[in-house]
Amino acid sequence: MASHFVGLNRGQEGERYSDFTTGAATGGTDIELRLDDGKSYSKVDVVKAIKAFQRFFENSQQVVAAGFVVNG
Repeated sequence: MASHFVGLNRGQEGERYSDFTTGAATGGTDIELRLDDGKSYSKVDVVKAIKAFQRFFENSQQVVAAGFVVNG
């Protein structure tokens, strides 16, 4: 199944539509969100997942245990 992506590069706040790269591939943006086209998502599903990712990255113990190298 295909996927669609939305991505941002470091330093982009996402305040403007032009900050985002979207499509079936983002061409190597720094941070990407992928949705599998074979699934049926609602906006609520996506927003809940994004908030869960935020909680994950706000917990430094989880981030380190998962092997991410994120400073600050």
